[in-house]
Amino acid sequence: MSGSGSKDRQLFINMAVQITSFVISALISFFLTRYVVAKLGREAYGFVGLANNFISYAQILVTALNAMASRFITISIHREEYRTANQYFTSLIFANILIAVVLTVPAAVIVVFMDRLLDVPAGILGDVQILWALLFAQSLLGVVTSVLGTATYVRNRLDLDYARTIVSELLRAGILLLAFRFLPPHVYYMGVAAVICFFYRAMVNYRLTRRFLPEIQVRRRFFSMARIRELLSSGIWNSVLQLSRILLDGLDLLMSNVLVSAAAMGSVSIAKNLPIMISSAFSSISYVFLPQLNISFAKGDMDDIREQLIFSMKLLGMFACIPVACVCFFGDTFFALWVPGEDAGLLRTIAVAAMVSTPLSYSMAGLWNAFYVTNRLKQDALYHICLSVITLGIVFVSLSVARTEEAKMLIIVGVSAVVTGVGLLTFVPLYVARIMQLKWTTFYIPALKCLAMTAVVMAAAAAVRHTVNATGWFGLVAECAVTGVAGLAVSFAVLLGREDRARLIGLLRRGQTGGGSR
Repeated sequence: MSGSGSKDRQLFINMAVQITSFVISALISFFLTRYVVAKLGREAYGFVGLANNFISYAQILVTALNAMASRFITISIHREEYRTANQYFTSLIFANILIAVVLTVPAAVIVVFMDRLLDVPAGILGDVQILWALLFAQSLLGVVTSVLGTATYVRNRLDLDYARTIVSELLRAGILLLAFRFLPPHVYYMGVAAVICFFYRAMVNYRLTRRFLPEIQVRRRFFSMARIRELLSSGIWNSVLQLSRILLDGLDLLMSNVLVSAAAMGSVSIAKNLPIMISSAFSSISYVFLPQLNISFAKGDMDDIREQLIFSMKLLGMFACIPVACVCFFGDTFFALWVPGEDAGLLRTIAVAAMVSTPLSYSMAGLWNAFYVTNRLKQDALYHICLSVITLGIVFVSLSVARTEEAKMLIIVGVSAVVTGVGLLTFVPLYVARIMQLKWTTFYIPALKCLAMTAVVMAAAAAVRHTVNATGWFGLVAECAVTGVAGLAVSFAVLLGREDRARLIGLLRRGQTGGGSR
Protein backbone atom coordinates (compact mmCIF):
# COMPACT_ATOMS: atom_id res chain seq x y z
CA MET A 1 0.00 0.00 0.00
CA SER A 2 1.23 3.51 -0.77
CA GLY A 3 2.10 5.89 2.01
CA SER A 4 -0.89 8.06 1.11
CA GLY A 5 -3.22 5.07 1.15
CA SER A 6 -1.91 3.93 4.51
CA LYS A 7 -2.43 7.40 5.99
CA ASP A 8 -5.93 7.59 4.57
CA ARG A 9 -6.76 4.13 5.93
CA GLN A 10 -5.64 5.09 9.44
CA LEU A 11 -7.53 8.36 9.10
CA PHE A 12 -10.67 6.41 8.22
CA ILE A 13 -10.19 4.00 11.14
CA ASN A 14 -9.57 6.81 13.61
CA MET A 15 -12.56 8.75 12.34
CA ALA A 16 -14.90 5.74 12.27
CA VAL A 17 -14.08 4.77 15.86
CA GLN A 18 -14.27 8.42 16.95
CA ILE A 19 -17.75 8.82 15.44
CA THR A 20 -18.84 5.55 17.06
CA SER A 21 -17.48 6.80 20.37
CA PHE A 22 -19.32 10.08 19.99
CA VAL A 23 -22.64 8.44 19.12
CA ILE A 24 -22.44 6.08 22.09
CA SER A 25 -21.37 8.88 24.44
CA ALA A 26 -24.13 11.13 23.14
CA LEU A 27 -26.83 8.51 23.56
CA ILE A 28 -25.64 7.73 27.07
CA SER A 29 -25.44 11.41 27.97
CA PHE A 30 -28.89 12.17 26.58
CA PHE A 31 -30.45 9.28 28.44
CA LEU A 32 -28.60 9.93 31.68
CA THR A 33 -29.31 13.67 31.62
CA ARG A 34 -33.01 13.04 31.24
CA TYR A 35 -32.86 10.39 33.96
CA VAL A 36 -30.81 12.51 36.38
CA VAL A 37 -32.92 15.65 35.85
CA ALA A 38 -36.05 13.60 36.55
CA LYS A 39 -34.49 12.20 39.74
CA LEU A 40 -32.83 15.34 41.07
CA GLY A 41 -34.30 18.41 39.32
CA ARG A 42 -32.65 20.90 37.00
CA GLU A 43 -31.09 22.99 39.81
CA ALA A 44 -29.07 20.03 41.11
CA TYR A 45 -28.11 18.95 37.60
CA GLY A 46 -26.90 22.47 36.81
CA PHE A 47 -24.19 22.15 39.43
CA VAL A 48 -22.64 19.24 37.52
CA GLY A 49 -22.04 21.50 34.53
CA LEU A 50 -20.91 24.36 36.76
CA ALA A 51 -18.34 22.11 38.46
CA ASN A 52 -16.96 21.13 35.07
CA ASN A 53 -16.76 24.82 34.17
CA PHE A 54 -14.71 25.52 37.30
CA ILE A 55 -12.43 22.64 36.32
CA SER A 56 -12.00 24.21 32.88
CA TYR A 57 -10.97 27.46 34.58
CA ALA A 58 -8.22 25.62 36.47
CA GLN A 59 -7.17 23.93 33.25
CA ILE A 60 -5.84 27.29 32.06
CA LEU A 61 -2.84 26.82 34.35
CA VAL A 62 -2.45 23.17 33.38
CA THR A 63 -2.73 23.98 29.67
CA ALA A 64 0.27 26.32 29.83
CA LEU A 65 2.51 23.33 30.47
CA ASN A 66 0.68 20.41 28.85
CA ALA A 67 -0.94 21.85 25.72
CA MET A 68 2.05 21.33 23.45
CA ALA A 69 3.37 18.15 25.06
CA SER A 70 1.98 15.79 22.42
CA ARG A 71 3.47 17.90 19.63
CA PHE A 72 6.98 17.99 21.07
CA ILE A 73 7.02 14.32 22.08
CA THR A 74 5.69 13.25 18.66
CA ILE A 75 8.29 15.25 16.78
CA SER A 76 11.10 13.94 19.02
CA ILE A 77 10.02 10.29 18.64
CA HIS A 78 9.67 10.47 14.84
CA ARG A 79 13.04 12.18 14.55
CA GLU A 80 14.45 9.39 16.76
CA GLU A 81 15.56 11.90 19.39
CA TYR A 82 14.66 9.56 22.24
CA ARG A 83 16.60 11.31 25.00
CA THR A 84 14.74 14.53 24.22
CA ALA A 85 11.40 12.68 24.28
CA ASN A 86 12.27 11.21 27.68
CA GLN A 87 13.14 14.65 28.98
CA TYR A 88 9.75 16.05 27.90
CA PHE A 89 7.87 13.08 29.33
CA THR A 90 9.67 12.90 32.68
CA SER A 91 9.70 16.67 33.21
CA LEU A 92 5.95 16.83 32.61
CA ILE A 93 5.18 14.16 35.19
CA PHE A 94 7.14 15.90 37.97
CA ALA A 95 5.79 19.34 37.05
CA ASN A 96 2.20 18.08 36.89
CA ILE A 97 2.48 16.60 40.37
CA LEU A 98 3.50 20.03 41.66
CA ILE A 99 0.62 21.73 39.80
CA ALA A 100 -1.91 19.26 41.23
CA VAL A 101 -0.68 19.92 44.77
CA VAL A 102 -0.97 23.69 44.28
CA LEU A 103 -4.48 23.46 42.80
CA THR A 104 -5.68 21.35 45.71
CA VAL A 105 -5.77 24.45 47.95
CA PRO A 106 -8.25 26.59 45.93
CA ALA A 107 -10.32 23.48 45.18
CA ALA A 108 -10.71 22.79 48.90
CA VAL A 109 -11.60 26.43 49.61
CA ILE A 110 -14.32 26.42 46.93
CA VAL A 111 -15.85 23.21 48.29
CA VAL A 112 -15.81 24.31 51.94
CA PHE A 113 -17.15 27.82 51.36
CA MET A 114 -19.45 27.00 48.45
CA ASP A 115 -22.58 28.45 50.09
CA ARG A 116 -20.87 31.83 50.39
CA LEU A 117 -19.66 31.88 46.79
CA LEU A 118 -22.65 30.54 44.89
CA ASP A 119 -26.44 30.39 44.99
CA VAL A 120 -26.90 26.80 46.21
CA PRO A 121 -30.29 25.65 47.55
CA ALA A 122 -29.82 24.64 51.20
CA GLY A 123 -31.44 21.24 50.68
CA ILE A 124 -28.75 20.04 48.27
CA LEU A 125 -25.70 21.89 49.65
CA GLY A 126 -24.09 18.79 51.18
CA ASP A 127 -24.66 16.70 48.07
CA VAL A 128 -23.18 19.39 45.82
CA GLN A 129 -20.12 19.78 48.06
CA ILE A 130 -19.39 16.04 47.87
CA LEU A 131 -19.98 16.12 44.11
CA TRP A 132 -17.52 18.96 43.60
CA ALA A 133 -14.93 17.37 45.90
CA LEU A 134 -15.03 14.17 43.85
CA LEU A 135 -14.97 15.95 40.48
CA PHE A 136 -12.08 18.16 41.58
CA ALA A 137 -10.17 15.10 42.87
CA GLN A 138 -10.70 13.29 39.58
CA SER A 139 -9.49 16.34 37.67
CA LEU A 140 -6.35 16.76 39.80
CA LEU A 141 -5.48 13.09 39.39
CA GLY A 142 -6.02 13.57 35.67
CA VAL A 143 -3.44 16.36 35.67
CA VAL A 144 -0.84 14.05 37.19
CA THR A 145 -1.45 11.28 34.62
CA SER A 146 -2.23 13.43 31.57
CA VAL A 147 1.07 12.75 29.81
CA LEU A 148 0.16 9.04 29.62
CA GLY A 149 -2.45 9.97 27.04
CA THR A 150 0.19 10.92 24.45
CA ALA A 151 1.07 7.35 23.42
CA THR A 152 -1.82 6.79 20.99
CA TYR A 153 -1.34 10.31 19.63
CA VAL A 154 2.38 9.81 18.93
CA ARG A 155 1.70 6.60 16.99
CA ASN A 156 -1.47 7.94 15.31
CA ARG A 157 -3.61 5.22 16.92
CA LEU A 158 -6.42 7.41 18.18
CA ASP A 159 -8.84 4.57 17.44
CA LEU A 160 -7.59 2.86 20.61
CA ASP A 161 -8.08 6.06 22.57
CA TYR A 162 -11.68 6.36 21.39
CA ALA A 163 -12.32 2.67 22.09
CA ARG A 164 -11.21 3.31 25.67
CA THR A 165 -13.65 6.21 25.82
CA ILE A 166 -16.51 3.95 24.70
CA VAL A 167 -15.82 1.49 27.51
CA SER A 168 -15.46 4.33 30.02
CA GLU A 169 -18.82 5.81 29.02
CA LEU A 170 -20.55 2.43 29.29
CA LEU A 171 -18.99 1.96 32.72
CA ARG A 172 -20.17 5.41 33.83
CA ALA A 173 -23.71 4.71 32.63
CA GLY A 174 -23.81 1.37 34.43
CA ILE A 175 -22.62 2.88 37.71
CA LEU A 176 -25.15 5.70 37.62
CA LEU A 177 -28.08 3.51 36.62
CA LEU A 178 -27.35 1.07 39.42
CA ALA A 179 -26.86 3.85 41.96
CA PHE A 180 -30.08 5.68 41.10
CA ARG A 181 -32.01 2.42 40.81
CA PHE A 182 -31.06 0.88 44.16
CA LEU A 183 -29.94 3.82 46.33
CA PRO A 184 -31.58 7.08 47.47
CA PRO A 185 -31.01 9.77 44.78
CA HIS A 186 -27.90 11.96 45.29
CA VAL A 187 -26.14 14.17 42.76
CA TYR A 188 -22.71 13.12 44.04
CA TYR A 189 -23.13 9.76 42.31
CA MET A 190 -21.96 11.65 39.21
CA GLY A 191 -18.67 12.32 41.01
CA VAL A 192 -18.30 8.72 42.17
CA ALA A 193 -18.73 7.49 38.59
CA ALA A 194 -16.21 10.06 37.34
CA VAL A 195 -13.55 8.89 39.80
CA ILE A 196 -14.03 5.19 39.00
CA CYS A 197 -13.90 5.87 35.25
CA PHE A 198 -10.73 7.92 35.73
CA PHE A 199 -8.91 4.97 37.28
CA TYR A 200 -10.01 2.75 34.40
CA ARG A 201 -8.73 5.26 31.80
CA ALA A 202 -5.44 5.76 33.67
CA MET A 203 -4.83 2.01 33.76
CA VAL A 204 -5.47 1.67 30.02
CA ASN A 205 -3.30 4.70 29.22
CA TYR A 206 -0.43 3.21 31.23
CA ARG A 207 -0.64 -0.05 29.31
CA LEU A 208 -0.79 1.77 25.95
CA THR A 209 2.24 3.86 26.91
CA ARG A 210 4.21 0.70 27.68
CA ARG A 211 3.09 -0.78 24.35
CA PHE A 212 3.62 2.16 21.98
CA LEU A 213 6.43 4.06 23.66
CA PRO A 214 8.94 1.46 24.87
CA GLU A 215 11.61 4.14 24.39
CA ILE A 216 10.12 6.19 27.24
CA GLN A 217 11.59 5.84 30.72
CA VAL A 218 10.71 8.03 33.69
CA ARG A 219 13.98 8.76 35.48
CA ARG A 220 15.07 11.66 37.65
CA ARG A 221 18.10 12.20 35.43
CA PHE A 222 15.77 13.08 32.55
CA PHE A 223 14.14 15.96 34.42
CA SER A 224 15.01 19.20 32.66
CA MET A 225 14.03 22.75 33.54
CA ALA A 226 15.01 23.74 30.01
CA ARG A 227 12.32 21.43 28.62
CA ILE A 228 9.80 22.85 31.08
CA ARG A 229 10.63 26.38 29.95
CA GLU A 230 10.35 25.30 26.31
CA LEU A 231 6.91 23.81 26.87
CA LEU A 232 5.78 26.85 28.85
CA SER A 233 7.01 29.32 26.23
CA SER A 234 4.74 27.67 23.67
CA GLY A 235 1.95 26.52 25.95
CA ILE A 236 1.39 29.85 27.68
CA TRP A 237 -0.26 31.15 24.53
CA ASN A 238 -2.52 28.13 24.48
CA SER A 239 -3.51 29.10 28.03
CA VAL A 240 -4.28 32.63 26.89
CA LEU A 241 -6.37 31.17 24.07
CA GLN A 242 -8.13 28.88 26.55
CA LEU A 243 -8.84 31.89 28.74
CA SER A 244 -10.33 33.76 25.81
CA ARG A 245 -12.62 30.81 25.02
CA ILE A 246 -13.78 30.67 28.63
CA LEU A 247 -14.50 34.39 28.56
CA LEU A 248 -16.33 33.98 25.26
CA ASP A 249 -18.67 31.13 26.22
CA GLY A 250 -17.38 29.31 29.31
CA LEU A 251 -18.86 31.68 31.87
CA ASP A 252 -22.46 31.10 30.79
CA LEU A 253 -23.43 28.93 33.75
CA LEU A 254 -21.59 31.03 36.32
CA MET A 255 -23.15 34.27 35.08
CA SER A 256 -26.56 32.65 34.86
CA ASN A 257 -26.24 31.53 38.49
CA VAL A 258 -24.86 34.78 39.91
CA LEU A 259 -26.63 37.34 37.71
CA VAL A 260 -29.95 35.59 37.11
CA SER A 261 -30.81 32.56 39.30
CA ALA A 262 -30.03 28.93 40.03
CA ALA A 263 -33.09 27.93 37.98
CA ALA A 264 -31.83 29.94 35.00
CA MET A 265 -28.47 28.21 35.32
CA GLY A 266 -30.26 24.86 35.18
CA SER A 267 -32.09 25.84 31.98
CA VAL A 268 -28.90 27.07 30.31
CA SER A 269 -27.05 23.91 31.40
CA ILE A 270 -29.71 21.65 29.88
CA ALA A 271 -30.06 23.71 26.69
CA LYS A 272 -26.32 23.93 26.03
CA ASN A 273 -25.83 20.18 26.36
CA LEU A 274 -26.84 19.73 22.74
CA PRO A 275 -24.62 22.41 21.11
CA ILE A 276 -21.69 21.53 23.39
CA MET A 277 -21.94 17.88 22.45
CA ILE A 278 -22.16 18.65 18.73
CA SER A 279 -19.24 21.07 18.98
CA SER A 280 -17.20 18.42 20.80
CA ALA A 281 -17.90 15.98 17.99
CA PHE A 282 -16.55 18.36 15.34
CA SER A 283 -13.53 19.20 17.49
CA SER A 284 -12.82 15.50 17.97
CA ILE A 285 -13.10 14.80 14.25
CA SER A 286 -10.72 17.67 13.49
CA TYR A 287 -8.35 16.28 16.15
CA VAL A 288 -8.13 13.04 14.15
CA PHE A 289 -6.05 14.91 11.55
CA LEU A 290 -3.58 16.30 14.08
CA PRO A 291 -1.24 13.33 14.76
CA GLN A 292 -0.48 12.87 11.04
CA LEU A 293 0.01 16.63 10.67
CA ASN A 294 2.65 16.54 13.41
CA ILE A 295 4.32 13.51 11.85
CA SER A 296 4.44 15.33 8.50
CA PHE A 297 5.87 18.40 10.23
CA ALA A 298 8.57 16.29 11.86
CA LYS A 299 9.52 15.06 8.38
CA GLY A 300 9.36 18.56 6.85
CA ASP A 301 6.47 17.66 4.50
CA MET A 302 4.65 21.01 4.32
CA ASP A 303 2.80 20.05 1.13
CA ASP A 304 1.04 17.23 2.98
CA ILE A 305 0.13 19.62 5.82
CA ARG A 306 -1.46 22.07 3.37
CA GLU A 307 -3.38 19.26 1.65
CA GLN A 308 -4.65 17.84 4.96
CA LEU A 309 -5.84 21.24 6.23
CA ILE A 310 -7.81 21.98 3.08
CA PHE A 311 -9.29 18.48 2.97
CA SER A 312 -10.27 18.60 6.66
CA MET A 313 -12.12 21.88 6.15
CA LYS A 314 -14.06 20.52 3.19
CA LEU A 315 -14.85 17.25 4.96
CA LEU A 316 -16.08 18.98 8.12
CA GLY A 317 -17.93 21.54 6.03
CA MET A 318 -20.02 18.73 4.52
CA PHE A 319 -21.64 18.21 7.92
CA ALA A 320 -21.45 21.72 9.39
CA CYS A 321 -24.75 23.04 8.09
CA ILE A 322 -26.86 20.09 9.32
CA PRO A 323 -26.85 20.47 13.14
CA VAL A 324 -28.02 24.08 13.30
CA ALA A 325 -30.87 23.36 10.87
CA CYS A 326 -32.02 20.37 12.90
CA VAL A 327 -31.88 22.28 16.20
CA CYS A 328 -33.74 25.28 14.71
CA PHE A 329 -36.66 23.27 13.38
CA PHE A 330 -36.75 20.13 15.51
CA GLY A 331 -35.15 21.32 18.75
CA ASP A 332 -38.42 21.96 20.58
CA THR A 333 -39.57 18.42 19.82
CA PHE A 334 -36.25 17.03 21.02
CA PHE A 335 -36.30 18.89 24.35
CA ALA A 336 -39.97 18.04 24.93
CA LEU A 337 -39.12 14.35 24.56
CA TRP A 338 -35.77 14.52 26.34
CA VAL A 339 -36.69 16.53 29.44
CA PRO A 340 -40.50 16.49 29.70
CA GLY A 341 -41.85 19.10 32.08
CA GLU A 342 -39.26 21.72 31.09
CA ASP A 343 -40.02 24.65 28.76
CA ALA A 344 -39.03 23.04 25.43
CA GLY A 345 -39.50 26.25 23.45
CA LEU A 346 -37.17 28.19 25.74
CA LEU A 347 -34.55 25.43 25.70
CA ARG A 348 -34.66 25.32 21.88
CA THR A 349 -34.26 29.11 21.70
CA ILE A 350 -31.23 29.06 24.03
CA ALA A 351 -29.66 26.21 22.04
CA VAL A 352 -30.15 28.05 18.74
CA ALA A 353 -28.65 31.23 20.22
CA ALA A 354 -25.58 29.21 21.21
CA MET A 355 -25.24 27.85 17.66
CA VAL A 356 -25.44 31.07 15.64
CA SER A 357 -21.86 30.77 14.37
CA THR A 358 -21.71 26.98 14.05
CA PRO A 359 -21.77 26.74 10.22
CA LEU A 360 -18.46 28.62 10.29
CA SER A 361 -16.96 27.23 13.49
CA TYR A 362 -17.67 23.60 12.62
CA SER A 363 -16.30 23.85 9.08
CA MET A 364 -13.17 25.67 10.27
CA ALA A 365 -12.49 23.38 13.23
CA GLY A 366 -9.63 21.71 11.38
CA LEU A 367 -7.83 25.01 10.76
CA TRP A 368 -6.95 25.35 14.45
CA ASN A 369 -4.55 22.47 13.90
CA ALA A 370 -2.32 24.78 11.84
CA PHE A 371 -1.57 26.99 14.83
CA TYR A 372 -0.68 23.97 16.93
CA VAL A 373 1.47 22.16 14.37
CA THR A 374 3.52 25.24 13.45
CA ASN A 375 3.72 26.41 17.09
CA ARG A 376 2.19 29.81 16.24
CA LEU A 377 -0.35 30.36 18.97
CA LYS A 378 0.60 33.88 20.05
CA GLN A 379 -1.28 35.88 17.41
CA ASP A 380 -4.36 33.69 17.66
CA ALA A 381 -4.40 33.99 21.45
CA LEU A 382 -3.99 37.78 21.51
CA TYR A 383 -6.69 38.30 18.90
CA HIS A 384 -9.20 36.16 20.75
CA ILE A 385 -8.49 37.65 24.15
CA CYS A 386 -9.43 41.03 22.64
CA LEU A 387 -12.67 39.53 21.31
CA SER A 388 -13.38 38.07 24.75
CA VAL A 389 -13.03 41.43 26.49
CA ILE A 390 -15.37 42.99 23.94
CA THR A 391 -17.85 40.16 24.48
CA LEU A 392 -17.94 40.62 28.25
CA GLY A 393 -18.44 44.34 27.84
CA ILE A 394 -21.39 43.84 25.50
CA VAL A 395 -22.91 41.20 27.80
CA PHE A 396 -22.74 43.32 30.97
CA VAL A 397 -24.12 46.41 29.23
CA SER A 398 -26.95 44.39 27.67
CA LEU A 399 -27.80 42.69 30.97
CA SER A 400 -28.20 46.08 32.64
CA VAL A 401 -31.13 46.90 30.35
CA ALA A 402 -32.68 43.41 30.05
CA ARG A 403 -35.86 42.94 32.10
CA THR A 404 -36.78 39.28 31.85
CA GLU A 405 -34.88 36.13 32.79
CA GLU A 406 -35.35 34.77 29.28
CA ALA A 407 -33.78 37.86 27.73
CA LYS A 408 -30.83 37.68 30.14
CA MET A 409 -30.20 34.02 29.35
CA LEU A 410 -30.25 34.72 25.60
CA ILE A 411 -27.83 37.61 26.02
CA ILE A 412 -25.42 35.52 28.08
CA VAL A 413 -25.47 32.68 25.55
CA GLY A 414 -25.96 34.49 22.25
CA VAL A 415 -23.51 37.39 22.35
CA SER A 416 -20.47 35.12 22.57
CA ALA A 417 -21.72 33.06 19.62
CA VAL A 418 -22.05 36.17 17.45
CA VAL A 419 -18.60 37.47 18.41
CA THR A 420 -17.10 34.04 17.71
CA GLY A 421 -18.54 34.21 14.21
CA VAL A 422 -16.93 37.62 13.68
CA GLY A 423 -13.57 36.21 14.77
CA LEU A 424 -13.87 33.28 12.39
CA LEU A 425 -14.57 35.57 9.45
CA THR A 426 -11.91 38.17 10.15
CA PHE A 427 -8.84 36.32 11.40
CA VAL A 428 -8.60 32.54 11.32
CA PRO A 429 -8.83 31.88 7.54
CA LEU A 430 -6.55 34.81 6.73
CA TYR A 431 -3.79 33.95 9.17
CA VAL A 432 -3.80 30.21 8.46
CA ALA A 433 -3.56 30.95 4.72
CA ARG A 434 -0.59 33.20 5.47
CA ILE A 435 1.40 30.73 7.57
CA MET A 436 0.65 27.95 5.08
CA GLN A 437 1.70 30.23 2.17
CA LEU A 438 -1.66 29.91 0.41
CA LYS A 439 -3.87 32.46 -1.30
CA TRP A 440 -5.86 34.53 1.21
CA THR A 441 -9.13 33.33 -0.35
CA THR A 442 -8.25 29.63 0.06
CA PHE A 443 -10.36 29.04 3.15
CA TYR A 444 -13.01 31.68 2.48
CA ILE A 445 -14.33 29.86 -0.56
CA PRO A 446 -15.42 26.66 1.28
CA ALA A 447 -16.60 28.78 4.26
CA LEU A 448 -18.90 30.87 2.05
CA LYS A 449 -20.12 27.73 0.30
CA CYS A 450 -20.93 26.29 3.71
CA LEU A 451 -22.97 29.38 4.62
CA ALA A 452 -24.87 29.12 1.34
CA MET A 453 -25.55 25.43 1.94
CA THR A 454 -26.81 26.24 5.41
CA ALA A 455 -29.60 28.31 3.85
CA VAL A 456 -30.49 25.41 1.55
CA VAL A 457 -30.52 22.86 4.38
CA MET A 458 -32.56 25.22 6.59
CA ALA A 459 -35.15 25.39 3.83
CA ALA A 460 -35.14 21.59 3.57
CA ALA A 461 -35.59 21.26 7.34
CA ALA A 462 -38.48 23.75 7.26
CA ALA A 463 -40.17 21.73 4.53
CA VAL A 464 -39.67 18.48 6.46
CA ARG A 465 -41.08 20.04 9.65
CA HIS A 466 -44.10 21.40 7.79
CA THR A 467 -44.74 18.04 6.14
CA VAL A 468 -44.09 15.62 9.02
CA ASN A 469 -44.26 17.62 12.27
CA ALA A 470 -43.25 14.59 14.36
CA THR A 471 -44.14 14.28 18.04
CA GLY A 472 -42.26 11.06 18.94
CA TRP A 473 -38.67 9.82 18.92
CA PHE A 474 -39.04 7.78 15.73
CA GLY A 475 -40.49 10.68 13.79
CA LEU A 476 -37.84 13.06 15.16
CA VAL A 477 -35.02 10.75 14.07
CA ALA A 478 -36.66 10.42 10.64
CA GLU A 479 -36.91 14.21 10.27
CA CYS A 480 -33.26 14.68 11.18
CA ALA A 481 -32.18 11.83 8.90
CA VAL A 482 -33.99 13.29 5.87
CA THR A 483 -32.51 16.71 6.59
CA GLY A 484 -29.05 15.19 7.03
CA VAL A 485 -29.20 13.23 3.77
CA ALA A 486 -30.31 16.36 1.92
CA GLY A 487 -27.47 18.35 3.48
CA LEU A 488 -24.83 15.73 2.67
CA ALA A 489 -26.03 15.38 -0.93
CA VAL A 490 -25.80 19.13 -1.53
CA SER A 491 -22.46 19.39 0.27
CA PHE A 492 -20.94 16.45 -1.61
CA ALA A 493 -21.85 18.05 -4.94
CA VAL A 494 -21.05 21.70 -4.13
CA LEU A 495 -18.28 21.77 -1.51
CA LEU A 496 -16.02 18.95 -2.70
CA GLY A 497 -14.03 19.09 -5.92
CA ARG A 498 -13.58 16.14 -8.26
CA GLU A 499 -10.35 15.00 -6.59
CA ASP A 500 -11.88 15.41 -3.12
CA ARG A 501 -14.85 13.26 -4.07
CA ALA A 502 -12.57 10.58 -5.50
CA ARG A 503 -10.40 10.64 -2.37
CA LEU A 504 -13.41 10.38 -0.05
CA ILE A 505 -14.91 7.50 -2.03
CA GLY A 506 -11.53 5.74 -2.07
CA LEU A 507 -11.13 6.28 1.66
CA LEU A 508 -14.53 4.71 2.33
CA ARG A 509 -13.73 1.74 0.08
CA ARG A 510 -10.40 1.14 1.80
CA GLY A 511 -12.13 1.29 5.15
CA GLN A 512 -14.63 -1.35 4.04
CA THR A 513 -12.06 -3.72 2.54
CA GLY A 514 -9.39 -3.25 5.21
CA GLY A 515 -7.06 -1.41 2.81
CA GLY A 516 -4.42 -4.13 2.67
CA SER A 517 -1.63 -4.79 5.09
CA ARG A 518 0.09 -2.10 7.02
